[in-house]
Amino acid sequence: MACSNDNEKKENKNTSSNVHTYHIDIANGKTYQGNISKVSGGVYNPVSIVEYSQAIDSKVMAGTLMDTGEFQIGIGIALDENNKPSLKGSGPGIVFGQWGVEDKYSPSGIIDITLNNYEEHNISIYGQDGKVASCILNFSGKFKLGADGEEVNVTGEIVVDAP
Repeated sequence: MACSNDNEKKENKNTSSNVHTYHIDIANGKTYQGNISKVSGGVYNPVSIVEYSQAIDSKVMAGTLMDTGEFQIGIGIALDENNKPSLKGSGPGIVFGQWGVEDKYSPSGIIDITLNNYEEHNISIYGQDGKVASCILNFSGKFKLGADGEEVNVTGEIVVDAP
C-alpha cells in the first residue's frame, strides 16, 4: 500500500494483472517497457523459478522475461531466510537489453534490489512440479552495456504476475 497523505487516494500495487510487466529507465534516456502475457497456449509462463542452491547455501529466484523482438531480461538473485534479495556468486544477477543484440546491460557495482508482494506458488508445468514466485522487483544502480560500455544509472521495475 502506498500513499502520500490521508487526503489522496490509496494505491494498492499487486501482481494480479494477467500480464508480467517491465519498465526500465537508463540515464542516457533509453527506456524499455512492456507487457507480456502470463499465459501462453493455456500454460502459465513462469518468469521466476525458486530453487535452493547448495553452491551459495540459499534460495535463488531465477528466470527470464522475453518480449519477443523487443526486449529480454535475465534474473538470478539470492534470497535470504526472510526473502530479502541480493546478488551472490557468479549467477547472472540482473542482465537486460534489446532482443537479439549480443551486448546486454549488467551490473557494474552495487545494485539496490527490493521485492514487494513476494509470494511463492507451487505449480506443475510440462509434467514437472516446481515453485515460482510472484512479486514486484525494483532495482537501481550502475550498469554497463557489454564489457566496454560506459557506466550508467539504471532504475527498473519488473512485475511478475501470479499463476
